Amino acid sequence: MSRAFTLLEALIAVGMMVLLLGALAMFVEDLSRTRQFVARTAAETRSADALFGALEAALQTAVVDGGNRGAGVTGTDRSIRVLSSRTDAGSGSVAELARAAFSPLSATQVDQNGANITIGRGGVSSTLPATVRAMRVRYWYDGGWGDSFDSLNAGTLPAVVEVGLWFGATQAGDEEELGAPDRVRAIAVPDAAGAEADFPAKVPATEAMR
Repeated sequence: MSRAFTLLEALIAVGMMVLLLGALAMFVEDLSRTRQFVARTAAETRSADALFGALEAALQTAVVDGGNRGAGVTGTDRSIRVLSSRTDAGSGSVAELARAAFSPLSATQVDQNGANITIGRGGVSSTLPATVRAMRVRYWYDGGWGDSFDSLNAGTLPAVVEVGLWFGATQAGDEEELGAPDRVRAIAVPDAAGAEADFPAKVPATEAMR
């Protein structure tokens, strides 16, 4: 013989269903946040690696004087252009490297445009996937850091080029309170005059993550 549910039993059942639905909603929300975090971190890693790799390759064979194309290395704290004899140090034969070294100069241009960073090489420009609050470029020359550089005026290449990246959306007061960069790399320039003696004693030789 069956019996009907009492009002109390029905209320308990409804309450349990509400709790289960709430727990499921929280799980889905946490899963969504985790996926967004992983995607954002992956985009930031790809962006930093692409930027550092492009600049490091270009600076390996940068020139001081690009002839009718101007200075070999010019830049501010938000952009840099490098003229180099080849864009990739590569690992080919001696003959292949020699041909590449005497090929026409190639320009690598890095700019911050709002929340995006663009890299231009060989007439092709690409935008990195991660958004940034700021990019800072510094140049070690003549025993100190500078926020701008021109290799023609200096008569040499900078001993070190340091690039710092702050990821995320721009917020009020960021210019004054950026703090430590999320990623930073200091790139030594091999052909800079007196680079070894001029290299700063305390500078991160590799990238760092906050």
